Amino acid sequence: METARFWMQYGNFTELDGKHVFVINKVTGPDEYSALVDNNYYTNVMAQFNLHLAIKYAEKFKATDVTNRLNVSDKEIDRMKQAADLMYLPYDKEKNVKLQFQDFEQLPPMHLDQIDQSLFPLLLHYHPLMLYRYQVNKQADTIMADILFPKGNTKEQLIADYDFYEPITTHDSSLSKAMYAIAASRAGKKEQSYDFFSQAVKTDLLDLHHNTQNGIHAGSLGAAWQGVVYGFAGVVNNAEHFSLEPKLPSAWNSIKFKLRLHNNECLFTIYQNEVHVELTSGKACEVYVYGKKVRVTPQHVKEVCKY
Repeated sequence: METARFWMQYGNFTELDGKHVFVINKVTGPDEYSALVDNNYYTNVMAQFNLHLAIKYAEKFKATDVTNRLNVSDKEIDRMKQAADLMYLPYDKEKNVKLQFQDFEQLPPMHLDQIDQSLFPLLLHYHPLMLYRYQVNKQADTIMADILFPKGNTKEQLIADYDFYEPITTHDSSLSKAMYAIAASRAGKKEQSYDFFSQAVKTDLLDLHHNTQNGIHAGSLGAAWQGVVYGFAGVVNNAEHFSLEPKLPSAWNSIKFKLRLHNNECLFTIYQNEVHVELTSGKACEVYVYGKKVRVTPQHVKEVCKY
């Protein structure tokens, strides 16, 4: 509730492109090669999600003293609903891609293939005020919104976003390639996905950024785990239901991992053409494999689903 209130204070309602919208201006999204922009797509989607959560729990606990202690009013919740519904999400209708931020399409692209490799990472050789004026990303930004919020986002849209942003992303951040591995996997670009993942896991093993002596890239390690689970295993846990759409690299025979889903623990073993779901603790668990429902219980602890 408090973070939702922050967004209501930081953003504002206005008229934009002839429509009444809620905007969040002067923010810096995940990409560090752009700063203080208006309506960063990723930021606005996250704020919208925060508002929806606040509304959900305000309604859930309406009959308790929780809302009284937090001084939540019906008027405040109605205002949050309006902001969430009217959240401005910049989109380029000509290219059919989500815009990283408002007016991003007006910036000229930076042709990364024409820059000498010795000049990367760019932040060590270019002034920020120059980088801010180009379509160039240090790391995944809008692509992260595609990964985190797959509901309602078609594969065609994901491919369009990926094809637009990948060529202008330098991956100067160690966090970037694992995210692109997930996006590439979901977009059906298996070779690119495996290539990005392979580079991500070598960040410290091969000291790719020449700074491992200062400490491992813990965030990159976490992102690499996500690359396996959310990319190759195809796990989606923030849509209407928990699902898997595996896309194993051709070089791999299988992957195995455990996940806790509510009060259940499941062991997933994924092969090239089938998924084994095993309930290791809990009462019952339902998952979907390429749209097919799989249910495991203490009486039927294991299910094999071909795909």
